[in-house]
Amino acid sequence: MKFRCPSYISQRKDSLAFQLFSYMTAIVFSILAVQALAEQALVKAVLKVPNHVKTEMLDLAHQANVMIEYGDMDELADWANSQKYYLFVLDENLHPLTHRLMHPHFEFKLQFKRSLDEQLKGRVSQPIFSIPLVGNNSLVIQLPHRLHPAREFILYFNVLKVAIAVVILALFSLLMARSLQQPLDRLREASKKLSNGDFNVSVVDELKSNTREFNELAQDFDDMTKEIHTLAEKQRYLIRNVSHELRTPLARQNLVLHLLRKRVSESEQGLVTRMEEEANELNHLVGEILEFSRLENARYDTELKRIDLEVLLEPQVERCKIDLKVDQELIFESKALLSKVQCDDTLVIRCLNNVIGNALKYAGPSAKIEVSLVNERHEQQNYLALIIGDNGPGIPDSKLSDIFNPFTRLDPSRDKKLGGYGLGLAIVKESMRMMGGKAKATNRSSGGLAVTLLFKQ
Repeated sequence: MKFRCPSYISQRKDSLAFQLFSYMTAIVFSILAVQALAEQALVKAVLKVPNHVKTEMLDLAHQANVMIEYGDMDELADWANSQKYYLFVLDENLHPLTHRLMHPHFEFKLQFKRSLDEQLKGRVSQPIFSIPLVGNNSLVIQLPHRLHPAREFILYFNVLKVAIAVVILALFSLLMARSLQQPLDRLREASKKLSNGDFNVSVVDELKSNTREFNELAQDFDDMTKEIHTLAEKQRYLIRNVSHELRTPLARQNLVLHLLRKRVSESEQGLVTRMEEEANELNHLVGEILEFSRLENARYDTELKRIDLEVLLEPQVERCKIDLKVDQELIFESKALLSKVQCDDTLVIRCLNNVIGNALKYAGPSAKIEVSLVNERHEQQNYLALIIGDNGPGIPDSKLSDIFNPFTRLDPSRDKKLGGYGLGLAIVKESMRMMGGKAKATNRSSGGLAVTLLFKQ
């Protein structure tokens, strides 16, 4: 056992429990050591005759010298009796110069007399001090209990102990929190990279921790990342192949329908048209699913550039007016002082078309759609907000957060009739995520829905 103990410690010294034990041990010994040093310093600083008492005693010695020079012993005896201190004037043989009686206990303590500058003890007592006088005489004075500095020493020392303990605990708590917080911050940063689709990140390398538990957790994260990466690749491969297999027969079907149209009678042309519309709808749905899958898996090849959104969006809004119904209106307005942001122009136009398309479908036949650019500030960050608002019926507040989920249909029968798949706003949300922005929806106070796209500035 004597030889196994060092080996066991060396194996466990990187564990969190061992590190916490080391910190607590260092805290305890630090407190004890600092308190011992502080007590010694406090004793030297506090346990001395107070200055005002020393001044009074020296003044009494001067008075005694004057009376000794005059030689009036009766007056010296009366003077000694009238003082607030218990004192005597002694000759070189430690005998009183007057016939005043000395208490036996005081006489016994004369052998322990000390000078005014000597260090006192840490307990309350009545020490005797000797002050030299003329003619080898001396003045001995007993210090009363009430004037002994040790009366306040216990209070000072207790306060000092509490202060030392608080300071050392705060210091070590800061160091402990720092040693634990840094790996957690690195772990969080690595998790953010993973959530953004960066499967090349190594959490173990990012962590750089000496704690075994943190390293084991990081290794679990890396294993999980590999598994998620594999599943994502399988999903991407499956969707790509399925879509290819779907589009090939769809293309053949469109060709067959085109040939069939020339061979059927005029009365059956409507059936061929209906089949072509269904095939086109299915082909469009496959394209939407592929687009959403690319964005969701962070595989869209984006190249963010600094673009003036006002310049980019104004002509695009004009093109969208082609889809307006007779009584619908589409307006573009820019109130932004700074309209340049880092973005992908293809994704921005896709977002704009999807949101405006939704508004044209669901805001009603007499909808007024307003597109505006404004500078806003959210959560200590400056944004350029692209707001697409309409005066339609809006949607229930409880459903606002759901409209960005894929295949969400608030009214399935109406969406089917209008040709919606529930992927338009989901693609908007993923596109904004790819550009580092946000998408949110709110009901306008004047009525209608407003979709806001926030671009970081």
